[in-house]
Amino acid sequence: MKFVISIFLLVAVLSLVQAATEKLPKDVATALHAPTNIVLYSLEPWEQPTAQDKTLHGVKILGQISLHRKQTKDAITAFETAIAQGEGFAGAHCFDPRHALRVTADGQTYDFMLCYACGWLSIIHNEKEIVRLGAVGSPDQLNELLNAAKIPLSKSR
Repeated sequence: MKFVISIFLLVAVLSLVQAATEKLPKDVATALHAPTNIVLYSLEPWEQPTAQDKTLHGVKILGQISLHRKQTKDAITAFETAIAQGEGFAGAHCFDPRHALRVTADGQTYDFMLCYACGWLSIIHNEKEIVRLGAVGSPDQLNELLNAAKIPLSKSR
């Protein structure tokens, strides 16, 4: 019985990943699945950054971690699950991203800025938004990665 449940869960996750990949532009999906470097960010969208603060597309960075193989897989799965679950979601209008992934592959860098509060994911390449997708779910998996690295989380939840 446990084997059947495990197979069912595996098939469900794989179908979510495939659905998310199909929504991404081809070059973005390719980069996401073959990154040479991937960084997870914790962001604070409700604080005005000072001149000393690091920012990502104008949003204050609370901290960041370069991910190793297992962490990369977990983070990508969290983003792809949010995209798959966001299909057809019309989202709110706040766009206050508290999580971001910077994916580098083949000399190209893509920033995935995710706001679970409003349900939007913005993908930025060369300082230009190339696609915005509905993305819903829970930030728990990303927060676990950040907490494990002792990186603070946004207080503006």
